[in-house]
Amino acid sequence: MNRDQLLQLPPVPRERVCRCGARVGRSHLEYLGGGRSLPVYVCSGCGLGYRGDGPAAPAASSHRSRKPLPEGGSPENPVLDPEIARRILGRKEGG
Repeated sequence: MNRDQLLQLPPVPRERVCRCGARVGRSHLEYLGGGRSLPVYVCSGCGLGYRGDGPAAPAASSHRSRKPLPEGGSPENPVLDPEIARRILGRKEGG
């Protein structure tokens, strides 16, 4: 479904009950672009789709401050013991 089709869906009923009498439940969020999304609801009986309350505004971005790197670049951060790394590489190379 494209953006225009999503916005043309009927709004979700307040009682969350479809015209067919079945329950309407939230299905997923559909991305509209520009950091905006629209909740989509679907009838459990007939499968009719509904749009949720207006397009959701972009989420507030949490800007984390970055600490400056120490003098001389990033610190050494070995994940594996050098011997274990050598064995793993040996297995990958068929040795």
